[in-house]
Amino acid sequence: MDDIVRAFATWVEATSLSSFATGQRWVWPAAETLHFLGMALLAGTVGAWDLRLLGLVRAVPPGALRRLLPWGVAGFLLNVATGVVFFAGAPYQYLYNWAFHFKLLCIGLAGLNMAVYYVSGLDAGVRTALPGARLHPRARLAGGLSLLLWIAVMYWGRMLTFFRPPFVVPPA
Repeated sequence: MDDIVRAFATWVEATSLSSFATGQRWVWPAAETLHFLGMALLAGTVGAWDLRLLGLVRAVPPGALRRLLPWGVAGFLLNVATGVVFFAGAPYQYLYNWAFHFKLLCIGLAGLNMAVYYVSGLDAGVRTALPGARLHPRARLAGGLSLLLWIAVMYWGRMLTFFRPPFVVPPA
């Protein structure tokens, strides 16, 4: 398995995106700035939605918060795009970093939580809720899980630099 991981990382390092990410002094800091902006958009909109699901901001009608969700999606897509740049620029740093694995796991679980929320029909009840209404317990659970998972994503993202693996020498 390690041979496959090394071969993949070596291939990624040979791409033009990797050269772009590491060959220009401005690319990495610009990507960091955009990644932070994407995280703010995502955490701000999805966080507000989750707090509404939890019942902590009941005075806000769900429809008003729902109009903000496209900004959260835009933030997520911006983070994916900049994350790909980071990965292309230093694949060994990420592939061998267990904090990165936990971050991806939390992103996957947050996506699964969101899919269950929409597929189960919980969203329909939330959409029609009046300001001040207490939402279904499963909607509150989905909001709480979402909030915890996105906090975990941010935590593990921050831990990437602290749990960076020792330098891995690519095969010759």
